[in-house]
Amino acid sequence: MRQRFFFFQNPKQAVFFSVLILLALGCANIFSASFMKGSTGYLLRYVIFSLAGAAAGHIVRRLGYKKLSAFGTLGVGFILLMALLGAVFFWAPNNGAQRWIYLPGGISIQPSEFAKLFVIMLTARVLGGMVKQGKRVSLVDGTGCKVILLSLILGGFIYKEPDLGTAAIVVGLCLGIFLLSNLSKGQVFTLFGLSFLAIAVGSLATEYRRERLKVWLDPWWDAQDTGYQMVQSLLAIGSGGLTGLPWGQGTSKLAYLPEAHTDFAFAVFCQENGFLGALLLILVFVVLGVALARIAMRCKDYEGFLLVAGVDLLLVGQAAANMAMVCGLLPVIGVPLSFISYGGSSLVVSMLALGLALSVYDEGVKQELEEERQREESQLSPHQRRRDLRLVSDRWRR
Repeated sequence: MRQRFFFFQNPKQAVFFSVLILLALGCANIFSASFMKGSTGYLLRYVIFSLAGAAAGHIVRRLGYKKLSAFGTLGVGFILLMALLGAVFFWAPNNGAQRWIYLPGGISIQPSEFAKLFVIMLTARVLGGMVKQGKRVSLVDGTGCKVILLSLILGGFIYKEPDLGTAAIVVGLCLGIFLLSNLSKGQVFTLFGLSFLAIAVGSLATEYRRERLKVWLDPWWDAQDTGYQMVQSLLAIGSGGLTGLPWGQGTSKLAYLPEAHTDFAFAVFCQENGFLGALLLILVFVVLGVALARIAMRCKDYEGFLLVAGVDLLLVGQAAANMAMVCGLLPVIGVPLSFISYGGSSLVVSMLALGLALSVYDEGVKQELEEERQREESQLSPHQRRRDLRLVSDRWRR
């Protein structure tokens, strides 16, 4: 756990520096993408949610993943999450969707973002417990089926908002952790086949989703309507060139590119920072992803391994999907760019996820220190051990 990681002292330090850089880039990008609207409100809320998320992540880290992943805690969390997902349907639609709970002060909560983290914790806890008991993880096992069923229930509520992209991520995170749990080859192929079938059916179920697929294959098929957002995104990325336009002078955010500060924040970033800036951003995500993978691989607790791996999939996998979407490599599915896109719930969940991952690191370090202490004691002669016991006894008498 504590071994050097590139030029960092340990993976934890790499995670800290990567997230600080991403938050700094997120602040600059959100301010640039939104200041033309005549308000710094987006930046202010981004900073507030960053601080709130950091505080919540610190609390989660101190509590530790073992306490928070207890079945009693997860049960309460599931009931609360279902209540929040049901409550969103009592608010007026925003852009044709009901995904947020609106609070006083202009604050909104998106419960589906918290469902992502809950599914990671639940799946890691159950599958980790199965491995500890010597059981083989299986899709057809009763316990495994229950986990998949719960993720499908959460995904079903989110799908009805409607939000196919987030629903697919929630279920996909659960299945992704299953794939990391040494499934048989037959079940792996079955899982991929069923997932592909479900995505195909969901993508073709409605007319506007079929149009999105057409736009993905040819953005200029309907460049003034359905394909407008993708065309403007590609134009923004291409106009950035090697080093980008002068900071703050990108034109895509001037009412040309919808959702410039949220789902398509990467397009604004590319236009003002160019290919080199985009390469730097990707490199930071790579460092974060590899650092989390190092923590997961060196964790001796299987639940901790699955938990950190799930967090890695959430933060870095979601970022990769967003960048691929903005560049036209994937259909537009409404996936945020971790730490860069504006979104309070997404940012808080990202910080909570990091807190859980770092609590796994802390637990691993404690285990290593305890093992080192035991090895040192085993190497002492009986005379030295008696002498150390006498010294301790004398200190207590004083």
